[in-house]
Amino acid sequence: MRLEIKKLNTLFNQNNPFFILVLVLATVALISAGLLDYINFRQKKVSYLPWPEPGSSFQAKKPIPRPKKPEFSLAEFINRSLRESGVTEERISKEKTEDGLIYFSVRTTESEYRKLKDKLLSGLKKQKIKTRLTEEKAAAGERVVSLELRQQSRISGWVVFRYTPVLAARKTVQPSPPAAPEKKEPSGEIAVVIDDMGADLGILEELVSLKVPLTVAVLPDSSYARQTAELATKNGLEVIIHLPLEAFNGQASSAGADGLIKTSMSYQEVWSILEKDFAQVPYAKGLNNHMGSKATADEQLMEIIMSFLKEKNLFFLDSKTSPRSIAYDLALKKKVPAASRQVFLDADEDRSKIKDRLFELFNYARKNGQAVGIGHPFPETINVLKTYLPKAEDYGLKLVTVSSILKK
Repeated sequence: MRLEIKKLNTLFNQNNPFFILVLVLATVALISAGLLDYINFRQKKVSYLPWPEPGSSFQAKKPIPRPKKPEFSLAEFINRSLRESGVTEERISKEKTEDGLIYFSVRTTESEYRKLKDKLLSGLKKQKIKTRLTEEKAAAGERVVSLELRQQSRISGWVVFRYTPVLAARKTVQPSPPAAPEKKEPSGEIAVVIDDMGADLGILEELVSLKVPLTVAVLPDSSYARQTAELATKNGLEVIIHLPLEAFNGQASSAGADGLIKTSMSYQEVWSILEKDFAQVPYAKGLNNHMGSKATADEQLMEIIMSFLKEKNLFFLDSKTSPRSIAYDLALKKKVPAASRQVFLDADEDRSKIKDRLFELFNYARKNGQAVGIGHPFPETINVLKTYLPKAEDYGLKLVTVSSILKK
């Protein structure tokens, strides 16, 4: 056995002339086979190796990029579905809350709602949007149906349908939109709140120049929070804190989200933040929520906030960034003076609708005796207020601060 291995080692030794001859012949055979295969390839005969076409290279072809699928927009999908179902633009009210959540309010009829609901639910299901329907009765027999929308297990917004059942509609004569009456003694009150204040003293000076009662909601950690509160109070404006609260979509990086109060915080943590905020915003008479769709739906957290407000003799304004908010009702239950927002003046992306929203506020106050509208320090909002707030008197309305229309 050892002798055979030794013979093999001798045979394949690199210095063995026989080994070198075999290696050379094998190499020549391989090259010859390759050349013959290439000649066959050029002559369009059968070839076995992957030769490139003349003029091409051995580089791998780059994959053709596939066109990107357009990003799905839930707001656009809902708006398109409503319009395709025959709902006119004037019957659709669109808002985007501070939390980044969408909010559609649709005025419809009972029969139209039934068709809309089926079509919309079917379309949302195809887009893998989860939904939850809740229905309740409102004043004068009106039905309010709230459709909660969820994307990837997170709340993305709501579509709220309002209609009067056929039987109730027969009993109730629907009034036409009121025209501005002649000036008379006020029969209703409106309070206008400007959120997100504290970053620009120039905006505050413009509000002061209106010379009307207004409430300014100051972000406690903004650059000029203290100066804004002091200057506003000096010039007769009411000051409240615009309190950053946790949102359903986890938004916490937007302007003013410093000092965010979360539902996971302890009693002591929440109380400490509130103490700090009111120290930074002197003269504040109460607070409203900045964002807060998740926080205002959390009873445990809101009870902590209400206990603080009650002890400090302060009021609460529910900005209603979510239909699920329990904050206003809980405030009244805990004997904390409170109010809630009826109209967002500038939540529409189309700023040209701010004037329409202001007159919507006027009409609501005329029908219900009082109303609260919330706007933001946008140039378009300030210009509309300058032009049209004086017309409140023509509607028999009185401009007041929020603390004047609190429910206790």
